Amino acid sequence: MNETRQTVLVVDDTPVNIDLLSDILRKDYQVKAAVNGAKALEIARAEPAPDIILLDIMMPEMSGHEVCRQLKEDPNTADIPIIFVTAKSEVEDEKQGLDMGAVDYITKPFNPEIVEARVRNQLSLHQQRDQLRVELFEALKGRVQSGFVEHIGQHLPEIVAAGESHRLEFKSTLRWNLHTDKADKKIENQCLKTVAAYLNTEGGLLLIGVSDEGLPLGLETDRFASEDKLLLHWHNLLKECLGAQFSDRVRSDILELEGDAVLAVQCLSAGKPVFFRRDNEEAFFVRVGNSTQALKPSEILAYTERRFTSDKRDGGRA
Repeated sequence: MNETRQTVLVVDDTPVNIDLLSDILRKDYQVKAAVNGAKALEIARAEPAPDIILLDIMMPEMSGHEVCRQLKEDPNTADIPIIFVTAKSEVEDEKQGLDMGAVDYITKPFNPEIVEARVRNQLSLHQQRDQLRVELFEALKGRVQSGFVEHIGQHLPEIVAAGESHRLEFKSTLRWNLHTDKADKKIENQCLKTVAAYLNTEGGLLLIGVSDEGLPLGLETDRFASEDKLLLHWHNLLKECLGAQFSDRVRSDILELEGDAVLAVQCLSAGKPVFFRRDNEEAFFVRVGNSTQALKPSEILAYTERRFTSDKRDGGRA
């Protein structure tokens, strides 16, 4: 019976606190425990990963904030919900934890009913979000090639609400640095690298003009005279940096999200390797978890032989 239970990882340097939380949660969940940050990272990165983490902040050697930072930077653990559990109750402390990616905050001493409710609610929200992602991409998978604008546009609010994943990424802008107010080629490159990574893996959707939190920012800051000129610039970049032969695997258009214009880029898996080339840079990108990563030269041949040879045997990917 325990094998089917969801797993809660409790992290606290005080054994009494671990015992208290374990007693509260054990009747409904499988509970694992760690008395320091290093052990917490080890358990979180092992298979199967915990479904949720209750994380103390004030610990020696490695604080809960540092544990949270490392978990959120690792694509394999970034999606695990984290609830900070701490005696610190100042508003700024809570805000800092939430800004780092935690989903909730429980203060000591523990109220058993509050602990149960918050763990249950966050696990439920996490499951609903995962299910929404699956349903949306399954619904769209067979429609992408023939009806990009109609189908993506109809479901755009739900897609954004599902949040970033290995097949969905948000970029705040295409070419304009929102902090320095200057055009920045590096920003264009980041968008192009994500497209290349999708083409080299299983495809995906890139939304430009959306914040990391899923808030529409629009494209006005990119300073193009018109949406047509923005699209022309983007299509030229795709041909120049990724290759015109892959144009039938990428569909781009400007859609509306809560009244703001968003550049939506739907990518299908390519049938052969796609390299990003610009100026003096040439690299091969793939999706690993929720991030885009470059393969080392020694890794590219093995990856392309495994992936694209397999695709040909399977008759190609849609």
